[in-house]
Amino acid sequence: MIVGSVAGTDVVVLDRAAMAPWLRDLDAWLLPGAFYGVAHTWPQIYRSDGDGRSFVVFHGGRPVSHCATRTVDLFTAAGPCRGSLLGSVATAPDHRGRGLASAVLAAAVADAAVTADHVLLWAERPDLYAAHGFVAGPDEACLVLARLPRPDLGGVRLAEVGDHLALHALHERKPWRVARSARTMSALLTTPGMTTVVRERAGAAVAYACCGKGADLQGHWHELGGDDAELATLLPAAMHLAGQTEAVLLLPPYRPELPRLLGRSVVGTAEVAGPMVRSFRRALGACWIDGLDSV
Repeated sequence: MIVGSVAGTDVVVLDRAAMAPWLRDLDAWLLPGAFYGVAHTWPQIYRSDGDGRSFVVFHGGRPVSHCATRTVDLFTAAGPCRGSLLGSVATAPDHRGRGLASAVLAAAVADAAVTADHVLLWAERPDLYAAHGFVAGPDEACLVLARLPRPDLGGVRLAEVGDHLALHALHERKPWRVARSARTMSALLTTPGMTTVVRERAGAAVAYACCGKGADLQGHWHELGGDDAELATLLPAAMHLAGQTEAVLLLPPYRPELPRLLGRSVVGTAEVAGPMVRSFRRALGACWIDGLDSV
């Protein structure tokens, strides 16, 4: 289906199945030389059970420019809303400089405006997105963690399939989150290239943490579930299980006490740019996108 055009160039929208034959092109543009491709790195868009929509310019029967979106329910400080997460903006090297990325981006934003309150994206080129009405969101905090010599390993282990329902319940307790079904959560927890560690008490999982996701977020603990006190015990042990001497933790703003509870594990702090936002009908409340949902 043609959804837009620029300078006579049509932009078509494809679902995941229709985009499947061209995923190797996206691998080459977005993740050159990486062991994991886009289907493993952003499974909610590109895996066989993904629900992404791709906006594509074709030339000579092949894609030459692309971006993708997925629409989600967001739980924010201002209440629930609908959001469109946008990513994978890329153009074939021999077709760059012709405005094609702007064309697919404009088509994706126009499509999102019909069903979503906001579009969020992570920008390597903020100037490109600012020209389409996006504004920078607040910076996000990272903690640099160093492995303790003798952490408490009691009750901390690698996650198993039998944990998935409990981990989904922990995710649903987060005040700011992207809503997921139990099935989606289970599928995400099987993402290649990811380590998920749980802490259990009396035979029940009470906290979890995820590190890595395909070619993305390697060395970064990017999703946390459970109480801060449990996570403060889990994370130093998780670094041992993952063979890490140093790691980065993406810190949700609703966990201000976690750095103090982690104590000597924290050896540094940093800030990184959060997602850029374009809102259509109302301002976006404070929110947090876990790494498993990032696109």
